[in-house]
Amino acid sequence: MTEQPEDDGPPLSVSVDPEMRHGSYANFLVVSHTAHEFTLDFCQSLPGSDGTMDVVARLKVAPTMVGRILEALSENLAVYENRFGSVPHVG
Repeated sequence: MTEQPEDDGPPLSVSVDPEMRHGSYANFLVVSHTAHEFTLDFCQSLPGSDGTMDVVARLKVAPTMVGRILEALSENLAVYENRFGSVPHVG
């Protein structure tokens, strides 16, 4: 999803620091919230572990962003499934 600034300014550009460019793998997500923010803890659960999951990334976002995140994920999932087939629901 490409978003344009509301003021019709120049298109947005994203820069990724070299140490972050490979990202982190997560296979579990914990979502919590307060009146002022949502916290997304992306976790990694390893087979055979005692059930403890390591948080590999924590994002805090304003409630006003949550709808836009859901919309972007939904749009991108639809594009992915049109190209590669439906993603099975696991768990």
